[in-house]
Parts: sequence; C-alpha cells; structure tokens
Amino acid sequence: MPKFRASERELIKTLVASLSLKRIPDLEILGEIEKQMHKPISQRYLTEIKQQIKRENFHWYQTLRESQYHFLHEYKERINEIVDLQRRHYKIIEDNPSSPTIQQTSLAELHRLNITLSNYFDVAPMIVSNPVKHNQNDSSISIPQENIIV
Repeated sequence: MPKFRASERELIKTLVASLSLKRIPDLEILGEIEKQMHKPISQRYLTEIKQQIKRENFHWYQTLRESQYHFLHEYKERINEIVDLQRRHYKIIEDNPSSPTIQQTSLAELHRLNITLSNYFDVAPMIVSNPVKHNQNDSSISIPQENIIV
C-alpha cells in the first residue's frame, strides 16, 4: 500500500466519513478513494480509518457532553462562522456592482445564512437555560422533552 501525506490521509478520512454516512458499501468506498486519490487502499486500512473516525468522534462527543461550556463554545464558534460568511457575502455584493449574477447568488446565500443564524438564535436560550442533564445511574444522557425541536 502506498504511503500518504497528512493532507491525503485527511482527504481519505473525509471521503470515508461522508461515504459511510451515505451507507455506501466498503467496496464502493475503496473504489471511490482509488478513483479520487489515484492510489488504492486496503480493506484493512479502510477499517482502521473507520475506527479512528469513531474514536475521534467519541472523544469529541464526550468532551462536549461533560462540559456545557465546551458545547456552548462550539455553538458560539458556529455562529461566528455564519457571521463571518455573511460579512464576506456583503463584501462580494459591494465589490461587484456591475455583476448582477454574482450579487444575486450572494444575496441568495445571505438569505440562507440569515435563516440558519436565526434558527441558531432561536435554539440558544433552550441550550443555555436547560442544559443536557446526565443520568446519575449510567453514562447515558437524558434530554428533557421540551428541548426536542421538530
């Protein structure tokens, strides 16, 4: 099996994660990785990558679960990303006064970002005032019913 640079390993991990979420079979994942990377990987390496993804995600989940402040920090970071993207789209609109197509595309994306940001702000009070509570008897999480958004 060929050696991969760090950036290639991250790309492979991203591909495996996204294709696994779509419930693509392993053989097709292997084929897609070979097609995009121009290098084959083994079934064993694919399994190792999946296990690594699970470990990393579990660690991330545990960290957020154990500390409301970590969760709130992550939540705030997502809001900051949206605000930054909005700022960039406003700049695109201002910098392209003679290109209505570019402006229209940026305005459409700004609208989507505004909706996303509004949804984040709608949920924020529930997150702050009613944090996820841990069950004393086991390590599972009990989520109050009023926090569930449909």
